[in-house]
Amino acid sequence: MVLLVAMLLLSPHAFAQVKKISGTVTDSSGEPLIGASVFVVGTNKGASTDMDGRYTIEAKSNDKVRFSYIGYKTKTVKIENRTVINITLEEDNTVLDEVVVIGYGTMDKKELTSAVSHVSAKDFQSIASTDVSMLIQGKVPGLSVVNTAAADPNSAASLQIRGVSSREAGLGPLIVLDGVPGASLTNINPNDIASFDVLKDGAASAIYGTRGSNGVIIITTKKGAQDGKVHTTYSGTFSWDKANRDLDMMNAEEYRAWRIPSGDAAVDLGGNDDLFDMVSQTGFKQTHTLTISGGGANTNYRVSADFRNGDGVEKRGNREEYGARASINHATKGGLFNATLNVAPRIVYRKLADNDVFRRAIEANPTTPVWDPNVPGKYYDFSTVNGFVNPMESIDLVQDKSQEKVLDWDATVKLNLLPLFLPNAKYSQNLSTQITFADHQYNNDASYFEPSTMNQNLKIKKKGYASRTANNARSMSLEWLVNYLSFAS
Repeated sequence: MVLLVAMLLLSPHAFAQVKKISGTVTDSSGEPLIGASVFVVGTNKGASTDMDGRYTIEAKSNDKVRFSYIGYKTKTVKIENRTVINITLEEDNTVLDEVVVIGYGTMDKKELTSAVSHVSAKDFQSIASTDVSMLIQGKVPGLSVVNTAAADPNSAASLQIRGVSSREAGLGPLIVLDGVPGASLTNINPNDIASFDVLKDGAASAIYGTRGSNGVIIITTKKGAQDGKVHTTYSGTFSWDKANRDLDMMNAEEYRAWRIPSGDAAVDLGGNDDLFDMVSQTGFKQTHTLTISGGGANTNYRVSADFRNGDGVEKRGNREEYGARASINHATKGGLFNATLNVAPRIVYRKLADNDVFRRAIEANPTTPVWDPNVPGKYYDFSTVNGFVNPMESIDLVQDKSQEKVLDWDATVKLNLLPLFLPNAKYSQNLSTQITFADHQYNNDASYFEPSTMNQNLKIKKKGYASRTANNARSMSLEWLVNYLSFAS
């Protein structure tokens, strides 16, 4: 009787069973929201939506689930008896006053009629990555940012807007930096970026033609201070990467205990090396940026210098780079004349990783020795038993490196014609013309070397192998625009 009374006094929550809840999160136009946050209220259970806006989470029938995404209103719903909950988030009107860059000018976000997403510096991902594109991962609906080798300092993410739209033009969107099309994300310091504007529909092609068929990402860099003071800032980040050992492979001792006695073709080669541990390391990345900014309302400047260095989780991979960006802006007092100059040099030294060594380390017979026991100082020939090159031999002996030099500079002159022709206009109007000249200079020197002492070369009596390639390119562009705006005062 006492037990029965105790059970009756229990809260109904005690009988609520945990079940799997799934669904999709989209915006008002039906586009999936990538990286939207899904949380069970009052718990630490959470999930993020994938590239298709889908999510899966475990919760009880009496729980509440909160859905949130930057730039959209947060929505909280009760689960009740449902197992599938599809959510549409509405755009937050409080961000509609932001100014958006659309290629031929700027306008308030609330006046947009095309699919444009604006991400300002305050909304960037707080990450210590040298890859600029990772700043907006999960921040823009319909934009996929994927880096399958994020721990490799020389690996860049692939960007894709709303799937594949062109085979000939590639998959990536057009990058426009401060109004100059064709920029490279590798020549931009993340600390120099003020905002991203992503054009996703016909507006991209209407402005940039076939180059914008895969969408357009417009990047606006930071400008100088206008308060008459000189500002000096330093920013530094440090990060570490560790390779996961998702597959629990047998070590040499276990191999001898279980595989050798099984009677198959397994052979004990006498080694006890942990190959995966030998080819991997804890990757370390660091970035440093020093910025000087100053000026007034009419003339201002900003100069930044940065150093970035990164070691990958594979022992050979490394990236070391030095860069700078300087910008100066001048405008006459009445806004009649404006001039802008940007200069950005950069030099990058790369040691390319051999990421296939991880596969070889996992697939190799764990009793294979790294060094040949019969020939001191010589690597063991893995090809006789494992069918591939000794992973430590390729890491230590092969040299695969490159040096890249980039110089980007552009100048823009803008003239406001209205004060000259219509000084007594009844409406608040703007008639301006601007000319932009841009120059991109690129030089890449790559080299590869295999010594004659490698086992694969000794077998065929090859006296080593070396190659060197140079790629020099230069592109210049001249753009002339005329803009006219009129609205009632």
